Amino acid sequence: MPAPLIAVSAERSEQRSAFGPRDSTLQVLNYADAVVSAGGRPAILPATETVPSDLLEGFDGLLLTGGGDLSPEMYGQEPDDSVYGVSVFRDRFETALVAEAQQRGLPILAICRGLQLINVLRGGTLIQNLEGHWQTRPSHEPDHEIAVDAGSRLAEVIGGTVMAVNSYHHQAAATLGQGLRVTARSGEVVEAFEDPENDLIAVQWHPEHLFSTSADNHALFDDLVARASAHKERKLANV
Repeated sequence: MPAPLIAVSAERSEQRSAFGPRDSTLQVLNYADAVVSAGGRPAILPATETVPSDLLEGFDGLLLTGGGDLSPEMYGQEPDDSVYGVSVFRDRFETALVAEAQQRGLPILAICRGLQLINVLRGGTLIQNLEGHWQTRPSHEPDHEIAVDAGSRLAEVIGGTVMAVNSYHHQAAATLGQGLRVTARSGEVVEAFEDPENDLIAVQWHPEHLFSTSADNHALFDDLVARASAHKERKLANV
């Protein structure tokens, strides 16, 4: 059986080209490399202005990636001066991705912006600017430890209740969205949540920069690919 196919969301931003500035798909390869390292097949999905129907047909899992901020209008607020990198097209595209993934029962791993998107789509809100959570050391080095809930899927994945993570975010979950369970914190900051009913794990840090140096962070991608493989097998069994 072929390895599971993982849809990877991507940033949409203006980039220089031979034709002048053009909206482009931009994604660091760490996400795809992490999926490959875990035995999956990644496919990057550009955030097109028109969202195709059956966008996730043939996919076995979804990786929601980091990037610029969500439009605060999505959670009923006006943007402050710290908000950057907003793309209404990406917001719309990834909203459709999440809805279809949940309708199809696809496993989801949501990273940084991905966690924030899930929270907002469930009716939660965000802290628009959070000081002291953007590390200055290289991204493959951890910044701090987080406390993981012993009864969580995350604790099962890493085999423990303490995890070393990096930190590259200036926003965080404020009011928690419906159906979500906080599974890790750093002080008062939500570092992870999950929703077993929708096969969802979301983390606020960037494990794709740590997967090659940290077994715990690699395990997140191993788990996504394992969950995607199980989904693929169930789907084939029901054909």
